[in-house]
Amino acid sequence: MDFWQNLGLNGELLYTLQELLIVLGIGLLLGLEREFAKGGSEQARLFAGARTFPIVAMTGYLAMTLSSEFTIWIFVGTLFGASALIAMSYLGSKEQHLGVTTEFSLLAVFLLGGLVFTGRYHLAVSVAVLVAGLLSLKTRIHQAVKALSEKDIQSILLFIVITALVLPLLPNEDQGPYGIFNLYKIWLVVVIFVALNFLGYFLSKFLDQRRSTLMTGILGGFVSSTATTWYFSRKSGKSVEGGVIEAAAIILASSIMFPRLLIWLLLLNFALFKTMWLPILILGLGGALFGYWVSRRQSAEVEGPPKEVRNPINLREAFVFAAVYLAIQFLVGYADEHFGEGGVYLASGISGITDIDAITISMAQYGKDSAALEIAGTAVLIAAFANTLVKYMFCLLFGNSHLKRYTSLAFVPLFTLGIAYILFRVLT
Repeated sequence: MDFWQNLGLNGELLYTLQELLIVLGIGLLLGLEREFAKGGSEQARLFAGARTFPIVAMTGYLAMTLSSEFTIWIFVGTLFGASALIAMSYLGSKEQHLGVTTEFSLLAVFLLGGLVFTGRYHLAVSVAVLVAGLLSLKTRIHQAVKALSEKDIQSILLFIVITALVLPLLPNEDQGPYGIFNLYKIWLVVVIFVALNFLGYFLSKFLDQRRSTLMTGILGGFVSSTATTWYFSRKSGKSVEGGVIEAAAIILASSIMFPRLLIWLLLLNFALFKTMWLPILILGLGGALFGYWVSRRQSAEVEGPPKEVRNPINLREAFVFAAVYLAIQFLVGYADEHFGEGGVYLASGISGITDIDAITISMAQYGKDSAALEIAGTAVLIAAFANTLVKYMFCLLFGNSHLKRYTSLAFVPLFTLGIAYILFRVLT
C-alpha cells in the first residue's frame, strides 16, 4: 500500500482504476468475440469490434458517473443517443441483411459500463460472460433449436409454467397426517424430478451418440436405470452371442443412480448429504470404473434403443409420481410411529424396489430432524440396494450367459459390501 501511496494513488483512485479496468475488460471481451465471429470481414470493421465495444462501455461508465453528480437524465439521454446512433447504423446497412445481435450487444455493453459504476462488479462481469457465451455459441444454439420439435417447445414452456408460475403460488405449510400434505414441497419434488428427466432427455436428443450401447446406458441411467436394465437384459437374451457390452451399459446405468441420489440430498437436505456423500460417491465411481473395464472386454457395434426417450413433461406421470411420494411419506410416518427405526428400514426396502427417487426424497425430509439423520442415511442405502437387486434379477431372468456373468461380477460384491456397511451403521 505504501508503494501505491508514494505514487500518489489513494484508495479512491485505486477503486476508480479497478472499475475502469473492469469496464475495459468487458468491452474487449465482447468486442473481440464480435471480431472473431465476423472473421475480420468488412462488415465487422464498418460497424463494431474490438475498439468500438470498449469505447461504448466507457461511455456508459462516464454517463453514470456524471449522472451521480448531476442528474440521472444524463445517463438516460446518453443511452437514447447511443440507441439512435446504433439504429441509424443498422438502417443504413439493412440492405446487407445484417442481424441485430451486434447492435443489442452494444446496448448491453453500454448498460454494463454503467452497472460497474454502481459497484455491482460480479453482476456486470457475469452478464458479460453470459452474453459472450451466447454470441459464440450462435451456430450450436441454432442447430439445437432446429432439432427441437413442436412438442419439445411446448414441453419447455410447460416446464417454465409449472416452475415459475405455479410453484411460487403454492402454500408452504405442513398439513394432514404426519404433516405429509405440503403443496409447495410436493410440487417442488415434481419440478426437480422433471428437471432431472429433462437432462437425460435432451442429452440423448442432442449428443452425437452414434447409437452406441455405452452412451445409451449412461443417458438411460438419467431417465430410468431400471428400464435401461430391462431393455439390455431382454436384448442380450435373444442371442447366445454378445452380452458383454450390454452388461457394461447396465452397470454404467446403475452407477448413474448414485449421483442422482446425491443430487436429491444436496438439494433437499445438506446435512444428510454431508454424511452420505462419501459412501454413495464410492459406490457410483466403483460401478462406473467396473463398467468401463467391462466395456473394454468387447468392442461391438450395436443398435440403439428400440424407441426414442419420451418427452419428460407429462402431467399425468408427474401427478402419479406425486401420489407415490405422498404414499411413501405416509408409509414412513406410520412405520416410524408404530414400529420405530425398523419400520423405516422396512418401508425403505419396499419402496426402493419400485422407485428410488421418491424414497430418497422422503428420507431427505425425514432426516431434517437431527435425531433421525443416521436412520435416514441408512434407509437411503437400503432403498438403493433394493432397487439394484431388482435390476440384478432382470439380468438373471432375461440375460444370456455373458451378461449374467459380468453383471454378477459387479452386483454380488456390491451387495456384499453394502450389507456389511449397513450392518455396521445399524449396530454401531
